[in-house]
Amino acid sequence: MTVNHELLSTYLNDHLAGATAATDVIERLIDENQGETLGEFATTLLQEVEQDRAELEGLIQRYDAMPGVVKKTIAWTGAKMSMPKFGRTTSGDFGNFQALEFLSLGILGKRALWTMLQSLSDPELLSLDYSRLIERAENQFQQVEAWRTRTGAFAMNQRTAV
Repeated sequence: MTVNHELLSTYLNDHLAGATAATDVIERLIDENQGETLGEFATTLLQEVEQDRAELEGLIQRYDAMPGVVKKTIAWTGAKMSMPKFGRTTSGDFGNFQALEFLSLGILGKRALWTMLQSLSDPELLSLDYSRLIERAENQFQQVEAWRTRTGAFAMNQRTAV
C-alpha cells in the first residue's frame, strides 16, 4: 500500500508546529528558572527536543512537504498565545506546572508520531531509527512527568492562588 504524501505532509507539519510550540515553552522554562534544577533539566530537554525536531524536519524535506506560510504563522501564533499562561513570571509555580503538563502531553504525541511512522511501509520513512526515537520520547515523558508531579504538588499546596 502506498502512503498518501499529501496526508503525510499535513501530519508531519502538524507535529512540526507542536515541536515549535514545545521549544518556545522549554525556552521560557529555562529563562524563568535559571540557576535552578528545573532550568538545568529544561536545558537538557531542549537539546533533545531540537534533535527530534531535526529528524522531523529531515523527513519533511525528503518528502518536499515544507509547510506553507499560513501553517507556519498559525503555529507561531498559537505558541505565542499560550506563553502568558505557561510560566513562572505570570503564574508562579503553577505556571511551571502548566508548562510541564503541556510538554508531557506533547511528548506523548511525539511518541505516537514515531510509532505511526514506524508502522508505515514507505522506504523513506524507514530510514530513521524509530526504536531510538520512541525510547527517547518515553524517557523524556518519564522525566517531565516526574517534574510535573513535583511542581504540581508544590503549586497546589501553596496558600495563595495566582
